[in-house]
Amino acid sequence: MRFFYPVLLLLFISRLVHAQSRIENQAQFQIHIQRTKEKFTVDGKLDEAAWQKAEMATDFLIKWPTNGVKSKTRTEIKLCYDDRFLYIGAVCVDSTPDYIVQNLKRDVGYWDSDGIAVLLDPANRATNGYFFGLTPAGAQTEGLVSNDPQNDNFTWDNRWFGEVTHQANGWTAEFAIPFQIIRFDAGKQEWGINFIRNDASNGQWSTWTRMPLQVEGTDLGFLGKLIWDAPPPKAKGNYNISPYGTVGLSRDFEAGEAYQVKPNAGLDAKIGIGSSMNLDVTVNPDFSQIEIDEQVVNLTRFDVQLPEKRTFFLENADIFSNFGIPPIRPFFSRKIGLDEDGRQIPILGGLRLTGNLNAQTRIGVMDMQTAAKNGNPAQNFSALALHRRLFGRTSMSAYVLNRQNTGKDEGHKNTEGSNAGAEFLHISNDGKWTYWATTHGGFKPGFAGKNLWGNTGGQYVSDRFNILLDVLHVGVNYNANMGFESRIQNYDALYDTTIRIGYNFIFSESALRFFPANPNHSRLNLMELGFSNFTVLNPNGSLNEQFDNLNYTWNFKNTTEIKTWVETTTARVPVHFKFDEETNEKCPPLPNRTYHFAVAGLSFNTDNRKRLLLETEATAGGFYNGRQIGATIGFRYRAQPWGNFGLKFQYNLLDFPAPYCDVVLFNITPRIELFFSRKLNWTTFIQYNTQADNFNLNSRLQWRFRPMSDLFLVYTDNYAVQVWGPKNRAFVVKLNYWL
Repeated sequence: MRFFYPVLLLLFISRLVHAQSRIENQAQFQIHIQRTKEKFTVDGKLDEAAWQKAEMATDFLIKWPTNGVKSKTRTEIKLCYDDRFLYIGAVCVDSTPDYIVQNLKRDVGYWDSDGIAVLLDPANRATNGYFFGLTPAGAQTEGLVSNDPQNDNFTWDNRWFGEVTHQANGWTAEFAIPFQIIRFDAGKQEWGINFIRNDASNGQWSTWTRMPLQVEGTDLGFLGKLIWDAPPPKAKGNYNISPYGTVGLSRDFEAGEAYQVKPNAGLDAKIGIGSSMNLDVTVNPDFSQIEIDEQVVNLTRFDVQLPEKRTFFLENADIFSNFGIPPIRPFFSRKIGLDEDGRQIPILGGLRLTGNLNAQTRIGVMDMQTAAKNGNPAQNFSALALHRRLFGRTSMSAYVLNRQNTGKDEGHKNTEGSNAGAEFLHISNDGKWTYWATTHGGFKPGFAGKNLWGNTGGQYVSDRFNILLDVLHVGVNYNANMGFESRIQNYDALYDTTIRIGYNFIFSESALRFFPANPNHSRLNLMELGFSNFTVLNPNGSLNEQFDNLNYTWNFKNTTEIKTWVETTTARVPVHFKFDEETNEKCPPLPNRTYHFAVAGLSFNTDNRKRLLLETEATAGGFYNGRQIGATIGFRYRAQPWGNFGLKFQYNLLDFPAPYCDVVLFNITPRIELFFSRKLNWTTFIQYNTQADNFNLNSRLQWRFRPMSDLFLVYTDNYAVQVWGPKNRAFVVKLNYWL
């Protein structure tokens, strides 16, 4: 308790010192918007009379690779609105004849392409907002942004309209964003707003407002002000229903099944509750059109966390999934409807209520019900999350999670459990200082005491310097029942058993950036010297693992990047371990003892604006009681605008002394993307992974025949690599329609 008042005083002083940047931006960068009765045609031409009367935002400032300098590439933005839509018109002057557009798919490749985007904060509180962007090819990107840009969600999809046209001296873009998809408080006439111009062809990004170099372009702390001539109109009929139907032909060879025809149907519904809450309902959801997981080579002793791709779990996902830190997430939506092997478990239905209770409070409520399958019992998953802004960009958050069996099978009590926790976060208004403190509990039958974890730390980021320190404790009986935790479970490959070990860790990293003295006459954007230390301690304070990494990076104006590093490791491994499935059949796993080794690495990525991109990485050095040689080579050819062709090859040789087996791991992933238009594309993704003993082919044709309505044809085939036999195969036709 004696630390409470000094900490409170520190935060108060920090708020006074750093609040000025947001106030200055909102005072300097303002744009007014007026209602129009004119009928708009969204065609990218900006020929309606209302555009001639609208106030203009221009004189963008370079955000990267320098900042605060007026951009030589002119951008003009105008806004107006009617009863249904917020309209944004953009004129992007550019003499470059060959625009850079990495992809015609929605939400793919936007930040490496030319583009124009708007950032909206209807509450004007720097807590959460919306992002809408267009490329010169008309490809759309939208996202949900939060007070921490690292947690922005660009997998959110909703129905809005955008078109572009080209002229001799550049291109114009026209946005029509329905008020129906934006949650805002009725009567509020001042919103936060910013505009971001991607000028990838010239290697620079600019924004309307002044932004420090060290913060992300989507940082809500640096918005200007949008002033309405009257309160924006409340959306009417704020709901939509999206039913779907599928027909699938599939066969599970490993289970000895014959081909089966499986029809299916369900629906998703989105219902606006007031002006700032949203209720999502799903009945028998289907995710057969979602791209398969990208397989990775895992050279650690612990599980890796694969990203969530299923659409229902992505909107407002930060309300639930941002708790914790990357190694430990109390809520991880992949636990719902997927077993430990990634096989699907039917979701019978669910609902999610998310949004703003008021200007200071966000809330999320979720309840999902799954069916029994693959030896897993029927279960109910429920979640409640609350985020409260205290002052400035300081917030408190809390959550309660529960996972419960709903069937009669009493043999799976080990899958049940609940979690609860609270977090404190402070971000200074200039984005330089961040402080956090968290506490979490995991409760499961049979695990009493030592079931808590928590961490605290801080970070300072400026244009030239970055330093971070985080300290964490995890009790041996903590269980992430609906989440992901990477280190407690230690699998012993010799005895085929798992040992639970609690731990503490200290993680620190720092970076020093060097800028050329004369940037106009240098090929470099910057150079960066970095160092990180990750020390893991056992509960008694003895060393478990320690990693020290020293690295140096050269970042060039043409987007080429070179990085080199050296990493040393000390590991006191408490179990016998292995890195492939065949080790125990031929020779023993590696022993449980202390290891010291070091590895050096070099990576080189060529100019991603070119049609042909090369990405390479090489590592060599020690690896536990042996040595390793690793190489990754990736090629991508962009046949703009109709195709992308890629090939990634990973090779790892783990050379161990006798009697331990050498391990050779291959991962080969070709990818072909064909774009017949923005509405019709065909993607084929192939993976050959010896570590996972899997060869996978996934081919998907998507036709967006109207906004947010699609026809999918999906073919998936899996083979075992070692014996080359089929595992499972499926062909699915899916139609969803947005009403």
